[in-house]
Amino acid sequence: MLPPIDAHAHINVRAHPLDLLELDAVVLAVTRSIDEWRPTTSRGDELALWGVGCHPGVTEAVDAFHVEEFDEALQKAAFVGEVGLDGRSPVPMDKQLEVLTAVLDCVQRTPRPVSIHSTRATRLILDALEDQPIHGAILHWWRGSEKETSRAVELGCFFSFNGHEARSPKTIALVPPSLILTETDFPHSTRYDAKADRPAAMQTIEQALLAEHALSGVDELREILWTNLRSVFRGAELAIPATCRVGELLFR
Repeated sequence: MLPPIDAHAHINVRAHPLDLLELDAVVLAVTRSIDEWRPTTSRGDELALWGVGCHPGVTEAVDAFHVEEFDEALQKAAFVGEVGLDGRSPVPMDKQLEVLTAVLDCVQRTPRPVSIHSTRATRLILDALEDQPIHGAILHWWRGSEKETSRAVELGCFFSFNGHEARSPKTIALVPPSLILTETDFPHSTRYDAKADRPAAMQTIEQALLAEHALSGVDELREILWTNLRSVFRGAELAIPATCRVGELLFR
């Protein structure tokens, strides 16, 4: 059986690689700033990939953002995350949009999957992706309306769903299986999904997807999820350390 996929989790960058390996899952570990991401370049993880991010809700990360620095970091990062827009953030929206525009411009030059935050800014995120199309946009913990979800599907966005979204809102019914990934958003989703007490604890969302799409079992579901992850990384100029086995799973 293919391992589970956690397409969005927050992990301490000092966590021992063996602790992540014991999860027996592929984890896309996001960071909130370039400073948080930097130590990951010396890690030796076998099944975890690390993204370089600039979280729109973290004032210090947005204030410290420099496009040249991000562009340089992108050359070594496996993917981008967490970036996006946040309507609750103390950071002015025009400043958030300036950073997101710069990030998407970098990704157009250096293709990478992008894990995108969109709290209370779903329409603005879709506008940005329409203005600056990229391959491998992953809408993390999506809260868009039915109309916005349909628009995101038309744009070819992927969606990473967690245990909270297995219950409310029921957007998983609106997204075709070919655009779905699974996530925990560990540790934040523990407030809504008691089983998500560690990264890659995918039981709740996997069971919801099995029921929603009438699949035969976890094997069939993970085949779909891995096909989707391979599609997300298709065309990306992968920067995966030699110690990491994820590349073998993605391109076997």
